[in-house]
Amino acid sequence: MIYRTWNRICNQIAVLQVGLLPGLLFLGLITASRLAGAFQPLEWKALDAFLRSHPQEPTDERILLVSINEETIQSIGTYPIPDRPLAKVLRTLHSHEPQVIGLDLFRDLPVEPGHDELQATLQDIPNIIGINKVLIPPLPATHTLPPEKIGFVDAIYDQDGWQRRMILGTQTEEGFRFSLALLLAQSYLEQEQIFLENGQQDPDAMRFGNAELHRVHPNFGGYVNAGAEPGMVQTLLNFRQSDRPFRVVTFQDVLAGNVNPDWVRDRIVLIGVTTPSIKDYTNAATQSVISPELDFVYGVEIQAHAVSQIISAVLEQRPLLRSWSDPEEYLWIIGWGLVGIAFAGYIRQPLHGLLWVSLSTVTITGISYIMLLTGWWIPWVPAVASLLLNSAGLAAFYQYDRVIQTKIKAQQQTVAILENAKSDLEVTVAERTAELRQSNVELNQAKEVSEAASRAKSNFLAHMSHELKTPLNAILGFSQLVAKDTNISEMSQKRVQMISQSGEHLLELINDILSMAKLESNKQILHQAPFALDDLITTIESLFRLRIEQKGLQFLIKIAPTIPNELMGDASKLRQVLINLLGNALKFTQTGHIALHVAYTAHQQDVLSLQFEIKDTGEGISESELHKLFIPFEQTKSGENSKIGTGLGLPISQQLAQLMGGDIQVISQRGQGSTFTFTAQVLISLSPQSGKTERSVPSTDADQQPNDTTLVGKDTTPLNGTRNNTIVTALATMPPDWLTKLHQAAQRLNGKQVNVLLKDIPPSQISLTKQLMAFAKDYEYTKIAELVDMCLLKQDD
Repeated sequence: MIYRTWNRICNQIAVLQVGLLPGLLFLGLITASRLAGAFQPLEWKALDAFLRSHPQEPTDERILLVSINEETIQSIGTYPIPDRPLAKVLRTLHSHEPQVIGLDLFRDLPVEPGHDELQATLQDIPNIIGINKVLIPPLPATHTLPPEKIGFVDAIYDQDGWQRRMILGTQTEEGFRFSLALLLAQSYLEQEQIFLENGQQDPDAMRFGNAELHRVHPNFGGYVNAGAEPGMVQTLLNFRQSDRPFRVVTFQDVLAGNVNPDWVRDRIVLIGVTTPSIKDYTNAATQSVISPELDFVYGVEIQAHAVSQIISAVLEQRPLLRSWSDPEEYLWIIGWGLVGIAFAGYIRQPLHGLLWVSLSTVTITGISYIMLLTGWWIPWVPAVASLLLNSAGLAAFYQYDRVIQTKIKAQQQTVAILENAKSDLEVTVAERTAELRQSNVELNQAKEVSEAASRAKSNFLAHMSHELKTPLNAILGFSQLVAKDTNISEMSQKRVQMISQSGEHLLELINDILSMAKLESNKQILHQAPFALDDLITTIESLFRLRIEQKGLQFLIKIAPTIPNELMGDASKLRQVLINLLGNALKFTQTGHIALHVAYTAHQQDVLSLQFEIKDTGEGISESELHKLFIPFEQTKSGENSKIGTGLGLPISQQLAQLMGGDIQVISQRGQGSTFTFTAQVLISLSPQSGKTERSVPSTDADQQPNDTTLVGKDTTPLNGTRNNTIVTALATMPPDWLTKLHQAAQRLNGKQVNVLLKDIPPSQISLTKQLMAFAKDYEYTKIAELVDMCLLKQDD
């Protein structure tokens, strides 16, 4: 039992430790905010709300207000009220024997008629107290009243424009002066033999009997660094909350003698202006008894509340507002913050937490309200903020921490599962590795068998092509000789022609099969050499123009004028592909034209992508048969119907185009012709000549308009002959496969692959390595390709 309890306590302490640091940070934030005055406006509003919600109090019949309202001013016809009616009202009130009369009207200048009468009245009535203003800008009082019968009515307003404090006394150039409210209360209490003295707990405060008027200091209650002039004594206003806190009569009623003398006898009478047009009013936490429908309170009412507050505190022990010391206030705030930390740490259910936080907020509010009823203004807003911030903020923090802990546990479980899976996987990998090793052995054996079979096939095809070509050439030769004999019959001529055509077809089939075998065995290589584009096109034209025109077709050739003439590439393979494509166009075109367009696209420095477009107006190919074009031995319906060809020409052409870094694309529509686009990459050749070379190849557009084109050559510098021979001789010592790879990498400008291959050169050929490395560093891959090509040609020779 003890062990379980101890574990529970340790768990609770661990929970608190998680949120202790954030909680302390929140408390520090609340404390700093209060010290900076962030809560001050809210604290004022809370005080106003608490004061307005006080229980209703009875009317203070010791005070009578004489109201100079708008009706009074209208009936007299002028403002300020002339001195004569004012003197008459004062004599009328004096006749009813009041304890003291407070004249809350500035009378620094005569207001005729009746100024002499007013001066005489003020001298004859000893218990009249006038007013002045001592703070900047000051206003003097009536000269006929002695200084001890004059009280100031200066007020201090908070930053929001509300009056919550009153000044009891202040030091002036003429000495220490008292406010109107204090002088009226002092005059009334003297008949009770209670006199004004200094405070006991606070010597700078004021006291009547046992009632000490608590002085407002800079950090009093919700105030932060409240401003006050040196030598000024202030206290907080505790308004009497009632629908009718004081009796009120109008100035006209007194002037007409319609006032009950009992309301005046031994009372404090205050005369003041109560009309919005004069603007002697302010905002305060009470309701005006003169104009309840308005949101402000008149100045004479504020004076009445101040007098009533002092007299009630002395005679009835009505509470005067005071505050805790700063340490007590901050202990109160921090205490509720710790309660919020506890709620966040121990309450798991959000609804339960919300319930407890709500109850605690109500508790703070109730305590603050009860304390205010007893005269203590304690911090309400910071305490609630501390509770809510710690409970809500830490609840979210704890929830996040719980989620993190859950994720950690889940990750730990996942790690354990992964460890088990890792062990199982290692066993499986070991088994699979053994199986793969055995499979690799079998694959290597199968590869060797396949390579041997491929070599045997290649040797067989080469041998058979030679064996077949020898008698076939003899047959073709004798058929040509026989065809020239004019003595044989026409029937024999046709038979000889059939023999010749069949032999040529068989020879073409043998050559295609041999080319296909070379491509499949990767024995086809590019022989890069300089060539003239003009010569290539002229050769193609000479092969096809006569045949095309004999068939009644037009042969159109168009070459882009900016293509350089001197190029480097495998001209024989370019020629072979063009012959295949133009041969197919001629084969399947019966009417219209065949067009050859030559264009190019620049890629990198000295690298071009030639584009040959062969367009015809032949039978065309249906979309469903396009996929057969590049499959060996597959033919479209047109090809089958023509009974010409083997179905190998286009597959071979495509592989040759891909070998040259390009491809073949086709666009065709049945009955409208076909367009074959063949691309190949070439280099701009290093030529000793520069400038422009005129082209002699005829070029016509679709309208058969002649269009002379010009080839632009490029200034180049030939390689040094002696150095070339040295490099070629050194390259000849390298394996042919290595030379082929280096040649292809240089053609494709693959610098990374070139550098890798150059590392295979033995140390004995260090000069060769340095020279080729220098070419690669200067991006002179064309020179490398040219030297390798020279070496390959030399080996072929």
